[in-house]
This record gives sequence, structure tokens and C-alpha cells, in this order.
Amino acid sequence: MALMRINFFSEALGKHHHFNLILPEQKEHYDMNEVPALLPSVMILHGLSSDNSSYLRFTSVERYANEHNTAVILPDGDHSFYANMLYGHSYADHILEVWRYAHQVFPLSKARGDNFLAGHSMGGFGVLKTAFENPALFGKACFMSSATDIERLLNYDWPDFKMRGIIGDVTTTAGTSLDIKRIVDDSINKVGIEGLPELYMMCGTEDFIYDDNVEFKVFLESKDVSFKYEEGPGEHDYAYWDLGILKAIQWMTGK
Repeated sequence: MALMRINFFSEALGKHHHFNLILPEQKEHYDMNEVPALLPSVMILHGLSSDNSSYLRFTSVERYANEHNTAVILPDGDHSFYANMLYGHSYADHILEVWRYAHQVFPLSKARGDNFLAGHSMGGFGVLKTAFENPALFGKACFMSSATDIERLLNYDWPDFKMRGIIGDVTTTAGTSLDIKRIVDDSINKVGIEGLPELYMMCGTEDFIYDDNVEFKVFLESKDVSFKYEEGPGEHDYAYWDLGILKAIQWMTGK
């Protein structure tokens, strides 16, 4: 396996930034007379308290990527909820920029059926937001332990995090860039149910946002959105997400 940290000039952020990339090695990489096959890839979005190194440190994602011959793209979304912040950086644009950059520079397939999204908590929300806003890019998306009730985060007490930095000084997330139900509705209206990526939702039954996830499951069902759903023992931690990302990659690759 090749593990790389790519520092590049982000046009979206107006500064140098970085992402991590796990790239399964192929024999063609060592032979100048051969052209490497294009690999499928999964872009994984981290949570509020994590960064783009967390899956490398706290899960076995590198081993899973090697076993399934799938590249892993790990961007950094800071505290943005993967949105273009009202008072901050444009992270919705940035993660798509990372996706494009990685696919231009490395031997990654651009086919929709070879491109996947996954993430947990804030990153699970980011998966939902990104997948429904860009359904033509990703064939499958897995969201774990997702922050689906953004209203509860308006006054969330977390170090150096203020929701108003993303959506302004508002009393509701309705109608903002974080209104995930509106995003879902807009996507369905635009591409239809059949135009959505395949979806896999999972949450631990001991997770403190389990009830929020069940409520969002009911919302998706009310919209006739088809998705794989799984719940079972687990808390809001990397023990759950390590097993979850393995299941996600197995589901994505069909192995």
C-alpha cells in the first residue's frame, strides 16, 4: 500500500491545504512499459472532533483498502459540516476539489459506479449533503451515526465551534445550507428517486443520536428513498466506525 499526504494549493480555500490518500499498489506501478489500471475509490469524511488522519489512526481502513483493492481519499473538513461557510472557508467546494484533484493526478476511475462516499457523525451529515447535492458523481454512499438533527447543534457546546460561523446568527437551520431535508427534497425533484446513489445507513443503538437517526430513517422512507439500513450494539466511537467502514467497503465493492 502507498500512503500519501498531498499538500496542494486549494483554489476553493485560497491557500495550501492537504488530504491523505491510500493507494493500493499494482505491479504496473513498477513497470514503465505498463499503464496502471484505474482503481475504484471511497472518499471518507471525518467527524467534528476528528481530522483527515483519524481513520488512519483509529481504524484499519488501510488494510481494508488493500484487501478490496480500493483507494481511499481523506480530505479535511475542519468544523464546517462540509458546507460553504458564511463566515469561513468553502468546504463544500473544497471536498469536490479534492475529489477532482485526486482523480486527475492518480490512477482512479472516474466512473460513477467506481466512486463512493462514507463518513460518520458530522461526516455522515457531509455524506448525505454531498451525495444528494452531487448524485451524478457517486454510485454508493454510506453514512454512519450521522448528525441528522442539525437543530440541536445551533447552540452546541464544543471547543472553537459555532454553528453561526456556517449559517449565520439564525434560530433555525430551515432554509439554510444545512437544511438536509430540503437538500433531499431538492435532489429528488431534480433527478428523481432513480437518480440517487445507493445508500447505506447505520447507527449504534447505544449512540446518543440514535433516536435522531431513527427519525431521519422514517423521513427517508416517507420520501420513498431506497436504502440499506442497519442498527445494532454500538456507541458514538471508532470501535463502531472501524467495523462500519469495513462493512461499507465490502458493500461498495460487492465483496
